[in-house]
Amino acid sequence: MIRTNIALRIGTFLTHPYLTLATRLILGGLFIFAGAMKLPYLMTFAGEVNKYHILPYSLAQIYAFTLPGVEVALGLFLVLGLFLRSSAAVSILLTISFVIAKSVALAQGMGVEPCWCFGPARTLMLTHTLALDFVMLVLALQILFHRGEFLALGPWLYRIARRIY
Repeated sequence: MIRTNIALRIGTFLTHPYLTLATRLILGGLFIFAGAMKLPYLMTFAGEVNKYHILPYSLAQIYAFTLPGVEVALGLFLVLGLFLRSSAAVSILLTISFVIAKSVALAQGMGVEPCWCFGPARTLMLTHTLALDFVMLVLALQILFHRGEFLALGPWLYRIARRIY
């Protein structure tokens, strides 16, 4: 009986609309900040991505030049509550790519290198940003499994569109 009660409380907490709103705002804010801080320094960021030696040069360039814009757009979608399931799924894939890149870099002995995750605004060590990536992954999973339509524009716009058409 006690286990059932605890599980029920945890389930209620994990699906609470305020928690999902908070995870959307935190994760979206992180993506907006990270992308916006890298946008003015795309060439420098491309050089930083190439340091990892994971992708061929041309793919690393494409990744480096598109990532900041994708991060800003994804962050806006999360904050505004648009395309929540898709945004959460893309957030998960993007964060997994970060985890893989940083894990490879750590395996190659680059652990003391600063990460350009937030551009020149805030340089952190790879190990610190790897821990942040796991937190971001948990936030994205919470959004994916509980869309949380509280203060989300997507469902509101959908209802308006259904009335019109």
